[in-house]
Amino acid sequence: MTQSKPPRILHKKHIARAQREANLRRWVIGVSIGIVALIVAVIGYGIADQYVIQPGQPVAKVGSSEVSTGTFQKAVKYQRYVLIQEYFQVAQIAQFFGNDPYYQQQLEQIIFQLTNSQTMGRQVLNNVIDEEIIRQEATKRNITIPANEVDKALQEAFGYFANGTPTSAPTLTAAPTATLTLTPTLVPGVTPTLAPTIAPTATTEPTLAPTAGPSPTPLPTATPYTLEGYQKSFGDFTSNLTKTSGMTGDDLRRLIETNLIRKKLQEVIAKDTPRDTVEAKSRHILVADEAAAKSIIEQLQKGGDFVKLAAQLSTDTSNKDEGGDLGTQQPGGFVPEFDQVIFNAPIGLYPLPVKTTFGYHIIEVLSRAPRKLTDDEYQQKQGETFAKWLTDQRNNTALVTEYDRWKTSIPNTPTVESVQNDQATAQAQTATATKK
Repeated sequence: MTQSKPPRILHKKHIARAQREANLRRWVIGVSIGIVALIVAVIGYGIADQYVIQPGQPVAKVGSSEVSTGTFQKAVKYQRYVLIQEYFQVAQIAQFFGNDPYYQQQLEQIIFQLTNSQTMGRQVLNNVIDEEIIRQEATKRNITIPANEVDKALQEAFGYFANGTPTSAPTLTAAPTATLTLTPTLVPGVTPTLAPTIAPTATTEPTLAPTAGPSPTPLPTATPYTLEGYQKSFGDFTSNLTKTSGMTGDDLRRLIETNLIRKKLQEVIAKDTPRDTVEAKSRHILVADEAAAKSIIEQLQKGGDFVKLAAQLSTDTSNKDEGGDLGTQQPGGFVPEFDQVIFNAPIGLYPLPVKTTFGYHIIEVLSRAPRKLTDDEYQQKQGETFAKWLTDQRNNTALVTEYDRWKTSIPNTPTVESVQNDQATAQAQTATATKK
């Protein structure tokens, strides 16, 4: 029979040691849990900061409304996509014309814009601030756009005309303000993301034409398609749009609505734009110092030949060989000091040198007369009036506040390469689906 071991007698020293070891284990476990919790908290905060906190912080404030970082970043991504799509189209045109230097220069300019993030950020910030100013002013003036007008503009932007209205194909035009262009296709086109593009301008008509150089071959008119076809194009586009920039179909509708509001607001703001203008014809001689200018004026007052003196002495090489002829100009065509003389001094030789940043001018006003603006000129003047009003509003620090965080919140995506890859993938998927 096995004899059992006598029970172990625990002395106070043993009990104290066991308690210390138990406490140490609990401490190690507690510290480990705390470290894990801290790591999770840091990671969670980083994720929340990147996707919730930072996007919710304002980059600007217009009145009582804030423009969030998230809104700003979506607008930057969308603008980048617009430029990338323009790059693709210009590249196609360049190939058609045998890599003409003009189009190569256009491509370089687009790449420069894509790589110069601060300039793009500044432009986009101005645009989103302008949009908020326009919408707030429209609310004050009770200017609204019915939902059916937004629907119609959106449909027409995708080339769908419910009443069969004939339209010409979209063209490319660089505009200083956000313009809308849509082309529902997956190939590199005029606009961002497979189809529509909205870039700064007051119109909703697709445009994209270079301002100079060889004229590109006109694009084919879009084949008419049904409401269902439009809805599919819109769905495909918005799906890709969200993937590329985070913008949704609702964001797109808002952009189109803002363009329509802008047009109506411009009509109100610029309704008092004068239909008449004044034109003045003048010539000048430009020299570096005042003494030389006074000497030339004395020679002219004694019967000197303006044309000969301009050819001999003027430093303005753009017109010295044409007798200093400046052609016919409207107010605002020259720097303010020059304008003041051209449109206010008596006809003839101005008796004093006029100093500007270019030097000293000897000015002769040849003629001045009023003229009525053409319809195109009047529309341009209205656009200038509205643009000045908008700029003044944006520069009004009592209305608009900017926060420097926009400078560190400018996305550098999408890139030309990422959009090319996305389009190649989409085309491959379409080809595979067609074979099946």
